[in-house]
Amino acid sequence: MSLLIVFIFSTFLATFETRILHRPRDFRCGRLIVFGDSLSDDGVEAEGESHGFLRNCNGKVWPEYVNAMLECDRVMLIEQITKIIFRFRIGNFYFDSFSGIQWQINQFLSNNKFLSDGRNYPLVILQTGGTIDFFGGDNNATEVVENIQQTIQNITQTMSSGTLVILSLLDVSNSPGVQAAEDSEILQERLGHLISETNRQLHHIVLDSDLGTRRLNPFLRVRLIDINTVALAAMQSLNTTEPFTHHSPDLIPQAIYKYAYHDLWNPSTIVHYHIAKEIVRNLQQF
Repeated sequence: MSLLIVFIFSTFLATFETRILHRPRDFRCGRLIVFGDSLSDDGVEAEGESHGFLRNCNGKVWPEYVNAMLECDRVMLIEQITKIIFRFRIGNFYFDSFSGIQWQINQFLSNNKFLSDGRNYPLVILQTGGTIDFFGGDNNATEVVENIQQTIQNITQTMSSGTLVILSLLDVSNSPGVQAAEDSEILQERLGHLISETNRQLHHIVLDSDLGTRRLNPFLRVRLIDINTVALAAMQSLNTTEPFTHHSPDLIPQAIYKYAYHDLWNPSTIVHYHIAKEIVRNLQQF
């Protein structure tokens, strides 16, 4: 009998401790604004909710997971919050001026002069882009880095309060598209180097002790998150050589969680989920 009592008490204590440690609302998500490229695109074109082009995933993308984990929708109903997701590209591969980084920021700021004021504390997440430029033939990261830096400055100039989260540039050098490309080893090495250099300089832009974004904007809560570490860990037990496909005779629902990539370049929804978890974990540390 005593052993049973000990077991019951231990189970109760473990459950109680779990409830204490699990505090999903430590960070209150009032207004969520996401700037990003195909990695962030939910494909929704509804005015006032999101400005998407195409969902490049076999399920939810990370902003949707973040939105659900922080329960932003509930706060949105109370405080009339908007969630805006833009394509974010630096030197767009398909268009000269449409959908590029400056176009995107200018379009948003033309209708939203201030991302925050004394009455609201938005969560702004900037998913840095530029990989498409490297595919286009750029052999150095200078222009991409300069555009990222200018964009961060444009955003911070419109924020008097709130939280700014900056995500590193996703490394696609090991994606199925690169692995299957002609001269894949050369392309893989070049992309890996350029993306690594971009992220190295991004770290300096945000965290420099004298001139970094965090130091220059003490009234903002600024975070830089390396999503490559998260993505790499999430992909360890997944199929990284083939993209997910529903054209399979033995397809089962669980197969969606066995692939690292949805297509040749974009990660699958399970990777998006882990990226979102890391973002929320960082936010709850504020």
